[in-house]
Amino acid sequence: MMDYLSILSQIETTQHQLPQWQDLNQFVGEFHLFWCELGNLIQQQLVQTQIEQTEARYHGARTKRPKRYYTPLGEMVIQRRVYPTADGLEVKVDKELGLPPEKWLPSVLELACALGVSSEFPNAHQLFIQWTRIKITEKTLANQVEATGNQLPIPELKLETPCHQHTITQSKLETNKKENVLYVGVDGVMTPLNDNQGYKEAKVGVIFWSTDHDKRNPKRGIVRNREYVATLKSRSEFRKSVKTLYHKVVGTTRPKTVVIGDGAHWIWDMATQQFPGSIEILDFFHLSEYVWAVAKAAYPNQEVTQKDWVSSQQNLLKQSQWQNVIENCHQLKGKKQEIKEAINNLERYLYNNQTRIDYQTYRRAGLMIGSGVVESSNRRVVTQRLKQAGMHWSKKGAEGVMALRALYLSSAHRWSNFWLQKSKCQGLLA
Repeated sequence: MMDYLSILSQIETTQHQLPQWQDLNQFVGEFHLFWCELGNLIQQQLVQTQIEQTEARYHGARTKRPKRYYTPLGEMVIQRRVYPTADGLEVKVDKELGLPPEKWLPSVLELACALGVSSEFPNAHQLFIQWTRIKITEKTLANQVEATGNQLPIPELKLETPCHQHTITQSKLETNKKENVLYVGVDGVMTPLNDNQGYKEAKVGVIFWSTDHDKRNPKRGIVRNREYVATLKSRSEFRKSVKTLYHKVVGTTRPKTVVIGDGAHWIWDMATQQFPGSIEILDFFHLSEYVWAVAKAAYPNQEVTQKDWVSSQQNLLKQSQWQNVIENCHQLKGKKQEIKEAINNLERYLYNNQTRIDYQTYRRAGLMIGSGVVESSNRRVVTQRLKQAGMHWSKKGAEGVMALRALYLSSAHRWSNFWLQKSKCQGLLA
């Protein structure tokens, strides 16, 4: 192994090379830079020494091949010898010492991915270089983040235990409000693609327990812990992801399940097929959008009147008096086509979902009726990262970023487990 007296000598030399400083922040910054450079040099020497000691037992070396690794201390370059074998040339020490084939060590790649899904790539690139001193291009970082996201299994969590679904019906809504209910929310958001491909729907799912819903006041609540899944892939692939994540969350329990979604038929088909007996609730947030459309058409440029009319209709809906809402719509004055169209859309929406809008019963049972939780999932997972001004994506790039971002924003240990597994696969952990 490397002579530790030599290491101490290099540390002492480094200390003497530190310039005079005027404030603590200056000193800490300069010391950190020197220390990382020294640490990288020492780790490279230690690894190279181990390689050479191991290769001393081999014979017949042909040449040397360099190998680069991105480490938390910076870029490390090592040399390994190539040996002829019956199967061709081989770098024997790679296998014996467990040297990973990829240059990105998981800890560094995790940082790159966390930055890439949290911020625009130019900013993520700048911070990555600042924190690692590894000089890569912005395109390299973007490609690595997108590729990692596309490598996620569907979903990244393996199904361990099958779930025995608890069968319930709409008539069995009488429940103890303290009972832990599992919510499955599903929605879609259009994502901009490049090369004149227009927009493609990203499908987003969120799963959370009722006990994680913190009702801070009558008008506002937050969900402390939630699990996300997102994809541009087909609805069938999305359904697989939601179902597998659902099983992972519930384990062997048989929870009462509530599916919240907008009026899309494929969402309710998924609920019927994959969550039989679940309570289906039309997201009150989406329904309110239809009510607002009627108000804006009937009372243009009258914001106060619009708000008052919508509020009164929402109160009726919460009392399950949706037929009265339809009657109120038909009593509105005006024969303009815009008003008629808005009323027809709302009426059709209500009739098509009449088995999912018994909000009075849901609320008496202590169930959520939407309150924007599903809609906020779209914003957090997709909109805030992929729909900023001027952004356009390849399908592969958008898929990778949103899949990885869903993993990153989830509340459980899915993110850390993914990188732990990646480290094990590279042989970096025992």
